[in-house]
Amino acid sequence: MKKLFPLLLFAFFSTTLFAQLQNTTWMGTIRGDNPRNVLLIFKHDSAIVYTISDNQLVEEMACTFTPSTFTVKKVEGQSDCDNNTPGKYDYLIKGDRMTIKLAEDACSDRSTALDTTKWRRWKDHKEVKVSENILKQYVGVYEFSPVHLLTITLENGILYIEGPNNNLPKTPLMPESDTRFFLKIAGVELDFVLDSSGKVEKCVSHEDMDYDLKKIK
Repeated sequence: MKKLFPLLLFAFFSTTLFAQLQNTTWMGTIRGDNPRNVLLIFKHDSAIVYTISDNQLVEEMACTFTPSTFTVKKVEGQSDCDNNTPGKYDYLIKGDRMTIKLAEDACSDRSTALDTTKWRRWKDHKEVKVSENILKQYVGVYEFSPVHLLTITLENGILYIEGPNNNLPKTPLMPESDTRFFLKIAGVELDFVLDSSGKVEKCVSHEDMDYDLKKIK
């Protein structure tokens, strides 16, 4: 009985570690020749990658798990990998963040895309109705740096954001509350922050880390 209890305990924690990755969805950026913001969806025995902006399938893979690694084989998709070459990756989850690092993979197209990538746990984004009077106050120019400016406009009751020097085309912002908006093309949430007088001071872009963009116009 004394030997059985540690074995049962180990089995419990191993199952828990598997479960923390299986049936979860993560948002991140794959690297390589065509970097894209994607969703990485782990199921019971598979992993699927979709682009966030248009839900395009990037790759479907068979997947097996250990408490610290996952191993994938291509089923279908856009990579140059064949269907017989496995790729093994280490993963580490801390709260709602995950890092993926290459363990071994003979397919360089896949390893280039996944190695040393950072991911955030995905959540559903629901649109709410926000009055045009509230939306109007967010219109203006926001500065990340002197050469990286983002312009927000209002057209037909919809906020749009655009940043030519950030490779960001004119794109709608989906309201999740009166102050929080979702930029689907990048998978990023933006919070507008008001000062003590009620004027918009900045917006905060929640990415791998938080970035303040000061409103300058």
